[in-house]
Amino acid sequence: MRITWAIEGKGAGGAEVPDVEAAGRALSAALRGAYGHLGPDALGTVLTSVLGPLRASLVTDGRFAVERGQEWSARNGGIFVTLYP
Repeated sequence: MRITWAIEGKGAGGAEVPDVEAAGRALSAALRGAYGHLGPDALGTVLTSVLGPLRASLVTDGRFAVERGQEWSARNGGIFVTLYP
């Protein structure tokens, strides 16, 4: 499976991953890289308010779609994520 992301004002990326759990880790790493310059409180806010809901959707709705051979996308704040089977 493949995950791609676009982080508003920060760039875009993607990764080939074996499953949705790995996709969540790849997205987390991308957000940490993009916002790593922030202090711990601000980074924690981004991870909680943006990554948390996206990751929850990814491992539920995203998994459901990809297991059926469908593409899945979601957006939260300035983050846009797509999973491909």
